[in-house]
Formats: sequence, structure tokens, C-alpha cells
Amino acid sequence: MDKIQFKVNGEEYRVGCEISSNETLLDYVRERLELRGTKYMCREAGCGACIVSVKRPNQQPYAVNACMIPVAACHGLEITTIEAVGNKKTGYHKLQTTLAENNGTQCGHCSPGWVMAMYSLLQTKPDRTMLDIEQSLSSNICRCTGYRPILQAFKKFAKDAPKTDDIIDIEDLSKCNISRTSCKESCSDDEDGWCVVHESDVDDRRTALKLKDGRYWYRVGQIEDVFEVLKDKGDDSYMLVAGNTAKGVYPINEYPRILIDVNGISELKGYTIDQNLIVGAGSTLTEFMNILKKVSDVEYFGYLLKLYDHLEKVAHLPVRNIGTIAGNLKIKHEHNWFASDVYLLLETVGAQVTVVRPNNVKQTVSLQEFLKLNLKGAIILHVVLPPLNDEYKLVTFKIMPRRINAHAIINAGFLFKLSKFNIVSDARVVFGGLSPSFTRAYKTERYLLGKDLFTNETLQGTLKVLDDELVVEERLPEPGVEYRRQTSLALFYKALMTLCPESKILPRYRSGAIKLHDTRPVSQARQFYKTDSSIYPVNQPIPKIDALYQCSGEAFYSEDLPSQPREVFAAFALTTVGTGEIVSIDAKNALSQPGVIAFYTAKDIPGVNTFTPNTSLFPSNEEVLCDGTVKYFNQPFGIIVADTTHIAERAAKLVKVEYKNVKKPIINTREAIKDLKRVVKYKSVTATDRGKDVYKVIKNGNTMFGQFHFPLENIVSVIHPTEEGLKVYTGSHFVDGVHIALSRALNIDQNRIDIHVRRVGGSYGLKISRNNQSAVACGLVVQKLNRPCRFIQSLTSTTKSLGKKLSSVTNFELGVNKSGVIQYMNYNFYLDYGSNFNEYIISELIIESFFNCYDKSRWNYNGFDVKTDLPKNTWFRAPGTFEAVSHAELIMEQIAYELSLDPIAVRLNNLDRDKYADIEEMYKKLRKDAEYDKRRSAVNKYNKENRWKKRGLRFSFFKWTVTPIGNFNVLVSVFKGDGTVVISHGGIEIGQGINTKAAQVCAYYLQIPIEKIQVKGMDTNIAPNSDETAGSLASQNVAVGVQKCCEILLKRLEPFKKKMVNATWEEIVKAAYLAGVDLQAQSHVSVNDITPYPYVVFGVALAEVEIDVLTGELEILRADIFEDVGKSVSPEIDVGQVQGAFIMGVGYWTSERLTYADTGELLTNRTWNLHVPLCTDIPQDFRVYFRENSYSYPAILGAKAVGEPPLCMSICVALAIREAISEARSDSGIPKSQWFPIEGPSTVDVIALSTATKKEQFKFC
Repeated sequence: MDKIQFKVNGEEYRVGCEISSNETLLDYVRERLELRGTKYMCREAGCGACIVSVKRPNQQPYAVNACMIPVAACHGLEITTIEAVGNKKTGYHKLQTTLAENNGTQCGHCSPGWVMAMYSLLQTKPDRTMLDIEQSLSSNICRCTGYRPILQAFKKFAKDAPKTDDIIDIEDLSKCNISRTSCKESCSDDEDGWCVVHESDVDDRRTALKLKDGRYWYRVGQIEDVFEVLKDKGDDSYMLVAGNTAKGVYPINEYPRILIDVNGISELKGYTIDQNLIVGAGSTLTEFMNILKKVSDVEYFGYLLKLYDHLEKVAHLPVRNIGTIAGNLKIKHEHNWFASDVYLLLETVGAQVTVVRPNNVKQTVSLQEFLKLNLKGAIILHVVLPPLNDEYKLVTFKIMPRRINAHAIINAGFLFKLSKFNIVSDARVVFGGLSPSFTRAYKTERYLLGKDLFTNETLQGTLKVLDDELVVEERLPEPGVEYRRQTSLALFYKALMTLCPESKILPRYRSGAIKLHDTRPVSQARQFYKTDSSIYPVNQPIPKIDALYQCSGEAFYSEDLPSQPREVFAAFALTTVGTGEIVSIDAKNALSQPGVIAFYTAKDIPGVNTFTPNTSLFPSNEEVLCDGTVKYFNQPFGIIVADTTHIAERAAKLVKVEYKNVKKPIINTREAIKDLKRVVKYKSVTATDRGKDVYKVIKNGNTMFGQFHFPLENIVSVIHPTEEGLKVYTGSHFVDGVHIALSRALNIDQNRIDIHVRRVGGSYGLKISRNNQSAVACGLVVQKLNRPCRFIQSLTSTTKSLGKKLSSVTNFELGVNKSGVIQYMNYNFYLDYGSNFNEYIISELIIESFFNCYDKSRWNYNGFDVKTDLPKNTWFRAPGTFEAVSHAELIMEQIAYELSLDPIAVRLNNLDRDKYADIEEMYKKLRKDAEYDKRRSAVNKYNKENRWKKRGLRFSFFKWTVTPIGNFNVLVSVFKGDGTVVISHGGIEIGQGINTKAAQVCAYYLQIPIEKIQVKGMDTNIAPNSDETAGSLASQNVAVGVQKCCEILLKRLEPFKKKMVNATWEEIVKAAYLAGVDLQAQSHVSVNDITPYPYVVFGVALAEVEIDVLTGELEILRADIFEDVGKSVSPEIDVGQVQGAFIMGVGYWTSERLTYADTGELLTNRTWNLHVPLCTDIPQDFRVYFRENSYSYPAILGAKAVGEPPLCMSICVALAIREAISEARSDSGIPKSQWFPIEGPSTVDVIALSTATKKEQFKFC
């Protein structure tokens, strides 16, 4: 029997019929080799957590997403995972130590992927610039750090980085990390370091496998082999496999019967030049780009550099390393909607495609003809690019929802053949992303012939023809028809502006030619804070104590638990209607699938059908499984149990459900508040004053939509049966909630359930209660089967079935005087809880923040809770406060606009100086430190001089009132043998640095090195009844508990310290033990301990942005964030918290729009269409300031909450964008005093359409 052979970390492995077609390299290294340092989240190459390094003999390593590559396609590969890069046994790699030292980890779940991406980058080409490094790391997502510390760490390895003593020579990074010797393999010296393939390395022997799931896998070395396989096995169900990256675009639920690995076919690789450039279609996009760059030096092929530049915007480097030209074109062929950049570029330059059929029958066709070809039984052989002389002018564009690593909303290519007098003799106008049937504007091309391209008459005439010709169709969740039509016209205008001689363009219009994102420089960041060395290690900037373990993949997360014998996997079956009733459930087909073990519904739950604890926050039960009445689309109604997660998820989709009384769900908050049955008044706050100087009355309302948490660790629980009950490993930061929920649903005593949580890989509120559902489901499986169960809720299952940040709607009427001071305000605030009102405390948090920092004496506030037909919305970073502060800031902004006042003056005029005067002081300092006045003048000048680029510069104020929460047990134990210390506590490390701060406090009080302290994971046997780690207060509360324990221990040790003068800590400890002293101290911290210490967190932020008026693209030029954090226990960790929270807010305000179908189904449910910020979306200049001489209370070490408040300041970005839009509207004749609605994020389409730009305004002069 044939085998697939490859190496992992230097060891050789062979696989055959025991693997399935869906088993990826990721699955293999984690589950079969138990190398669980490689993480994952999306399984579609969108997050970067699973990146590993691979190479073929005599070639340079390159990064790949392990989730993309079938393990059967790994033949001949030498694979390096994070474990071999560096670890505590062999020593850590400089990349790992540098990332850790620069606080580049928080939750740490993404960290191994970042290290592997950078490791592969430097292995491929060590001498990279800082800009190159930044732009090459778009493959990875970090939801915690805001990217700044990661970039700061990795840019130290750039050839143009400032030299420091702590960075090793770049050349040393190219050493083989397995052998620890320099690479001696023969490599080419081209710019990107791609290696020569020696003939001896090409293995063209055909390999045949029958896989475990009945598929046939063939690895072939020649084109003829493909045809022989198809002739022998049939071509009714087959797939040619190269990079397999298409599944990241169109997920593959089940593979075809025949799978043929074509990576070994040399005939599909490389290039030749006759009259044309002929490139093998099996070339990866990276190889294609290298060819384009190399051949661009050949006469008539200089235009290839523009194709290269465009392809840099396709996906990201690890995908381009394996995705092929043919694969990309095949996606376009099968899915005409797909806005393929490869197709667009080839069509624009007039390239052709050659396909080959049996008996070497070749057919060369145009790209348009290619889309109509029947490709059954055919192979895409190569693409043919023509020579183009200097008369041809090429411009291409790709408009994305963020700067990079996103598919095109619209892409466009323009090729004009011009005479020396700019007369058009040939033209090609190509678009993607408009409709499945339209890619070429033939009428427009014909209209242009014979015309002078650079006259206003030609421009406007062409725009009219093009507007009539464009075929633009609606396609959710993509931006609407209006935006894509308008921007298509704008791109044509930009193309002409790009090519037009500058002398013919009015200076004010010239910026229209600039591609905004291409101007982005290397980002920079600065942090300003002072520390007090006299109290170190408290207030000392140190790395997280577990940072190195996170950077090496050694840090343990719940899903990293090794596989167990007889372990099973579970998945939810989800409803497919938004509201209705279940009549019947038929699981016969699902249960008949190989590998499926069981199916459970609500009737199988022995206790209460709920996953919520019976506490005050959860007054009603939320069902584990729908028991008849469907409350929202994709509500779980059943559990499939199977041998693997893949089988379980696939089988779950086969369960059939019959419904009745199906109705259209109400999913819009504004629509819901019209139905009084859906609205409950929560609380009112009555104004205590009313002014009489009413100059103007303003009536309006604003809307904020939901936001998905997007943690890098999936919702996961691993549960084992034990002799007394259950052993639970879960990703939760409200363990007591899981404990109670399992007990209630499974009808077993809590003391029979042991729960352990070492750390959580990101949550931002989601895993306070929403993870309970799958934990209970997992426990039910274990109880029923008495077998270990692993329940990993996939990204799409999570996004579809679980709640988000609460949406909110405000309606208000207010009167103001000429200075913008509010005289009265009638303010209604609606908070959308989804299908259940649990966790109502979020409404209570708004009571202390609906007015932000402004005088509330004239505000009549009415708070309402609203129910919609969506999954129960839940905690999200800064719950309630983020919404309240943002709405208040929008009100201040509208007052300023409508009265044509300075927004700062309006804020200061309404500021409650009696309570929040600190904000004015902070504002004045930031105004000076951020050089606001100088920059204000520069922005005004820029906007006056530029029609098609606009800038905005805006402040935001905020105050955060702390709500005491949290009951925690803390245990500090000292070991007699060496005096080392262990801390155990009821808080959860979720990236906020709770364990590091606990260790710092402990070291300070005990006066021992921090290296002598370990902080263990949370365990219900040690820390029972602990509340949720939330509200940015758990670190503070646990620190109080640690302090209490240390004081107890010090009191016990005091007699020995007095008696044993000059004795070491270790000697004192040992003596105390021998004298019978208890070396373990326990404390309990309750709300009562914290309530006496109320404080307010203040903040001021300033953002400067630039927009492209024609496309809606955005760059954040600079952000200055000034926060009052008190006396920070750990400043560098807190800086990271501020930056991470701010960038999460940037995501909400710029790109993270949730789109639903009318059925209630969430359409933006995965990385392909849900766009969180990446490392090149952060401010180009990112500055954080901590307030000096701020101190809360000695009992809490002078510190204040940090992790959640900065989210509230991100509204300044939205306000700056609004100013930029307003400037563009002013140029269109719309008064700046006219307020315009922007609901939710200012995505590219919202920005462009809000500018109210018309095609008639497009001109050269």
C-alpha cells in the first residue's frame, strides 16, 4: 500500500489509509502527534493562528496555514511547528523572547502563529525592511494587543531597524532550528529567496491511496497521469488539489470521490518567453509574483510590476505561498460572483488561458471565453501574457473593507493605448464584484476610441455610457448596489487622474489619483508614563510571567488537553427559521453516517433544560436545546456525537426539522421598539433643573449595532468522566456559572463536578455565560455515554448561534442656548438584549454613564430593555458604558454641527466641572502634548487644498464609574524546601495580566524575587464560588486578596525574622515550618472589600483620519490616548490593554458591520466576510499617555481599572471620520451645519455614500 511521507520537526512520518480526505495538517499535528502548540480558530486561513513553516528539499521554508493543507498533500514536505522553533528544553528562539519581552502577548492564543509567520518570513528572506515586515504580517489576527507591541518586537529584526544590543544578527535567524546549524542547501539569489529545484528532488512517481472515508487520493507527477486516473476512476466526482485555499472562500462540506494532488507536476510550473510570457498555471501566486518581477526587466513587459503590486493585495502571504493561478481561476469559473484579482488582471492586459485535455489536446482562449468553457476532464495548463509597448497605460484598483487580507468589494482594471496626443486607439475596462455576468464594459471601450482621454467632455461622456452599461446586482453581505455602482465610476475617474499629465489637472483635484492605502508608511508608537522604582516590582514595567510559554506554544488552553481513549466529539444541530415551532425532528440520515454515534435533544436532559445559573443576573432560564418554540435563527436544538468534529458538524446539517407557524423575525431594534410587547422600561432618571435660554431645539436619534467578540480561542469544553462525576476543562471566566449550570442541567451535585481553567484565549465578555451552553451539552454527552467528550464550537457555529454586543437606539429632544449648553433633554435609550432579558445589569451600568461626563441635571433619561428575535446578546467589553458614552458624544457633536460651534467648546460648556473637572485638566494637557492647534491648522489647510482626500481631527471625552463586582478566593502557599510561592485564585487569566499583577503584588509584600512565584490555574476545589472575571476589576480584587494573604503570612513569620537577623527568606521559611507555622494563607475578597473604594476613570482621546472621498477608504493617521489609570501595578501590560481596547473600538467604528438576512440568519459569520482590524489598520502614529500623579486608594495600591474603559474613547475615530465626510459634503454644496445620519460603523461604503459625491463632479479642471 502506498504511503505519504513527510517530516515534522525533523522526524519522518508516513500516512495512508488511516487518514480521511478532510484531515488537515493542522489536525494531524495536533491530534495525532499531540503537538498542540499550533493553534487555530477559523479553519479557513483567515486568522493565522495555525501557521507553520514548510519546505521542500533544497528550497527555502515558507509559511502556510496548516488548516488549508490536507495531510495527504504533504508528501515530501519538511514541516516545522512552533515546538521546534524554541522551547524550555532546547532554549527559546530570539523571536520568541523578543515578542515576550515587548509584551506582544495578552491572551496568547495567537502568539505561536505570529512567531511562525515571522520565523518563516525571515527564513525566506532575512534582510527585510520594517515596512516589508509590517505589510507581510497581514496573515495574522490579534484581538487583544492592538498589534502595536507585536510590530514593535518584530520590526527589531528589520535591516533598517535602529540597532540595539539585544537583537542578534539577522543572518543567524536563517539557521535551521531543528539542527541548529546554518542552512547549506542550494538556493537562488533572487530577491525573495526562492530556491532552485534540482531534478533529483522531483518525485513523479504516482501514489494512490484509498482513504478512511472512502475517497481516493492520487499524487501524480505528470499531466498524463491525471487523465489516466480520470479514465480509470471516472470524472463524475473529482477535484484537482494544489493549495486547497478555495475552501477559505467557499467552504467544502464534503470532498469529491477522487482527489488528485497536482503539486508534483513540473509541467504546470515555471515560465517561458517567446513573443508572450507563458506562465504555468500550477505556479503559486508567490511564484507568479516572482516571475512577474523578474520578467518586468524584459522589453515590453514593464507593466508586469503593476500586476505584482496588485497581487500583493491578494489574500496574504501564507495563502499566496500555496494558492495557484489555476486554482484562483477555477474558483472564478465555478463561482462567477467571485471577484478574482487574478482573473481581473489577466483580462485587463488581454491575456489568454490554455487548457489541456486527454491526448494532449490544447485549447487557448480569452478570459471571457474561459468562463464559458466546460472544464470537466480538462486541466488549466498555463496563462499567456502579451507584450505591451509604452503606448499602453495600465491602472488597477482593489477596494477592500480594510487595507489588506480581504476580498475585493470591487476591483477594476483599465488599459488604454494612447497616442502621443492622448488619443485612445484601444481600451479595456474590466470590473469585478458587480455581478456574476458583468466583467467587461465593451460599450464604454468602444465609446473611448478616437477620443482625447483627458478632457472633461470625454470624461463625462464616458461616465454616462459606463453608468448605463454597468450591471450591478444586490448580494448580501456585500455593500449595496449604489455604492458599488458609484465607486465603479469613481475608479474610472481615478484611473484617468492617475494617467493624466499633472499640468492638465487642477491642483485641488490631484489627490484623487492617490491610492490612499499605498501611502501608508511604517507605523510608529510611543508610550508615556512614569514609574516609581521604590515600590518595584509593583509599578514596574515587566513582561507577562507566562509570555514565553505563550510565544512557544507551551501555554495550555482547554483544547490543548491530550486526546483520550474512546474520546468523542460533539456539535450542535441548529434551527433554520427565525421564529416558529418545531413539529418533528428526524435524525435518521445523520445517524446513518459513518462515525456518527448518537443524537440528543431537549428530552434527553435529565435536569433543567438551561445553561444559565440560578443567580440574580439570570432571572429566567435559557434553553440548552430548543424544546419546541424557536426563538432565533440557528438556535441549537440537538447534539450530534461522532468520532471527529468534522463528522459531527457535517452530520448536524443532515438532521431534518419540520416547522409550523413560521414568521418573519424582528431583528432590527428600531422596528422592535414599535411593538410595546417587546419593550420593558428599566429605569428613569428625572432632571433636577431646566434652563430657559433655548436658542435651538434638536430632535434626533442614533443607532449602534452589535459587534462579535471574535476571540482567537473557540468556544470549547473538554470533559472526562470520573469516579464521582465529571472533570471539566473549559474556556470560561465565570467558572461558577458553568459549575451551577452543569449541576442544574445534569441533575448532579456540584461537589461531583471539578472544573479547571488554566487560561482563556480571549473572550471580551463572550465566555462569561455564552460558553455555558456547549459546556452543558458536552457534559450531557459524557453523562450519557460515559466517555470523554470534546465540544469545539466552530467559528461559524459561534457567530450564528451566540449573542453579540447589545445594539442600542436613542431618541432625544433637546434645547440648547447659543453656546450649545443643554437647557433640557428628553432622552430615551433602548438596549437590545436579543431573545432574553438576562444579564440586565448592563442596563444598570448605563444609569451611571448615559450622560458621560456632562452635567446631567437637565437630562430626563428613560432606559428601556428591548427584545428581538436574535440570540441573547451578552457582555461585551465595556458593556453599556461604551454605548452610553458613544451616544452622549454623538449628541455633543450634533450640537456643535448644528450651531456651527467648536465641538471642544460644546463639550467644555456642558462638562460637569463639579464632579469631573479632571477631564478639562487632561484635555488641556493632551491638547498641548498632541500639538492639536498646529495640527488643526494643518488639517484645515489640507481640506481646503484637496477635493478628493479629506481629513478629520476630533477629541472625545469619557468618564468610567466603577461598579464593584467580584467575589474571589485567594490562596498563597509557601514551600518549606526552597521558599518558592504558589498563588491560586478564583480569577481567570484572559490576557489582562491578572497573574502577573498578582505575582508582582506578592513579590512586593513578601520582598522576594518575582521568579520565586508561580500562579496556578483556577480550580473549583481550591477557589469555589468565585464570580466572573469582568469589569476590569478582577486584577484589582485578586491583588487585594494576595495582599491579605501576604499580610497573614508576614505576621506569622515576623517572630522568626526578628529572631533570625540577616537570615534569608528560605531560612526563615524553613524555621517557621519546623516550628509548626502554617505556610499557607487563604483570603476571601468580596464586594464589601471593594465598595469603600469608589473611583472614576477619566480619559481624553484625539484621532486624526484621512478618507478617500471617491472610494470611502480610510487611514487613521494618528491617535493620542490619554487615560487616568491611577498608579499602574504593571504599566506595560496596561499600555497593551489600552491599545487593544482602542483598536477593538476602531473595528466597531470602521469595519465590523454585522449583516443579517430577513430570515434572521447572520451572513457575516466568518473571516471571509467579518473584518476585524489587522496590523496595517491601526493608527500610523499610535500614542498612549498615562496620567501622572494619579492615585486611587492605598488598599488597592493606587491603581484603577484599565482593560475596558479605553474602548469608550474610540468614538473619536468615528467623529474624525464624520468631520472628513462633512468637509467633502461641503464641497458638494451641503452646509456643514447639516447633520447627517451614520448608523453603526463607518465602513467604506458608508463613508463614500455619506460624502454625497456625484459623478457630475468628476473633472480634471
